[in-house]
Amino acid sequence: MNCKVLIISVLLIGLILPTGVFASDDEEYSQGTIFKTPKFLIDKMDEDYKDMSNLDYWGTKSQEPTKAPPTLQSYINEGWAYLEGGSNRDAEKSFEKAIQMNGTSYEAWYGKGLALENQKRYLSAVDAFSQSLSFSKKAADKWGPNAGLGRSYLSIQQYEKAKEACNLAISQYEQAGESSPDEIASIYQSLAKALEALGEVDAAQDALNKANDI
Repeated sequence: MNCKVLIISVLLIGLILPTGVFASDDEEYSQGTIFKTPKFLIDKMDEDYKDMSNLDYWGTKSQEPTKAPPTLQSYINEGWAYLEGGSNRDAEKSFEKAIQMNGTSYEAWYGKGLALENQKRYLSAVDAFSQSLSFSKKAADKWGPNAGLGRSYLSIQQYEKAKEACNLAISQYEQAGESSPDEIASIYQSLAKALEALGEVDAAQDALNKANDI
């Protein structure tokens, strides 16, 4: 039954019949003060209104808004969010999707390198950081991947390469005019470990002092 017809019918019943005609102790009736309406009629009206709420002004079904397709930047942002939350495998997947969209994105390769490093997959991390460096244009984009290389080489005991990568990261950090004290202190600490492993004790101590002075 059309909702409007149903409502008018119920109102007419209420006007024609005196209060209490539908009186009953049964819970199947509402407890209105003017007239008592059978509960099944109220349920029917509720259902009709629910259906009508999904219609627009012209009586057609409302359309769900179309979701915007994912973009390179949305995948990269998603990857960083996963990294910050400690979900390294999910971060790796998001960065990989970004790479599939644009294989020359230094940021996507850098993020993937960090996700792999956090999973202790150091050889794969070295490859990702190296890819990032190959597509980086500015010192500001290079010092992060080189720092990642330094840490990864240090973890697989390739100390000479770790030393070289850390020195490059420090030089590029200074060229870029960055201001991330914790980051540069960490790079100096990695450099100190590499130098110590190479037997360059004085240089290692100097690097450690610089890390502590930051």
